[in-house]
Amino acid sequence: MISLKKDLNDKQLEQIFDQLKSVADLNNLLDIKIRLEEISSVHSVYVARKWPNNLELDIRLEKAIAYWNDDAYINDRGEVFIADYLVGGDLPQLYGPKGSAPRVMEVYQQFNRVLFKSGNVMKLLKLNDRGAWEFHDSSGTKIFLGNEDIRERLQRTVDILYEIENESLGTPKLIDARYNNGVAVEWNNKLEIAKNSKLQRDVSL
Repeated sequence: MISLKKDLNDKQLEQIFDQLKSVADLNNLLDIKIRLEEISSVHSVYVARKWPNNLELDIRLEKAIAYWNDDAYINDRGEVFIADYLVGGDLPQLYGPKGSAPRVMEVYQQFNRVLFKSGNVMKLLKLNDRGAWEFHDSSGTKIFLGNEDIRERLQRTVDILYEIENESLGTPKLIDARYNNGVAVEWNNKLEIAKNSKLQRDVSL
């Protein structure tokens, strides 16, 4: 008899029992643990034998922090896993090239701490093949940081967003922080240059 210490849904149970079928000897607790931890969505498994013939499984599932690219999830350690049955809800979306998941998660956590202090959160973070960073905040504004001095550019962006909110200027469509001394702000077909943390509305396209 097999008992589980964690409530699992039907699809999770099906995957667990399918994996157990590959275990030749159910008396081999280490083999059971190894086999079950091969499941991408399983973080760890504790296996115990209970008298007289009961097998107890304590299964810890991976916790999804964000969607990864368009076909997976990512945990807080930057590990990617597949779990079709997970319901992500309002998870942020992270994108990056192959092998970049740990770095993208690290930057996501760092950026989110900075944004959170200003009452904002990140909804999307993307690292492209050229090493340039882009993110979207909770208001839908797209921010381009490029591939150099990204922390300094992030802080400059946060300062500008604070000033925009403080002056009740509305929600910008796009902020381009890939400048040495300022940022470019796009307002629905209008481009304004902000320099030295001051919005100067004297340049438009």
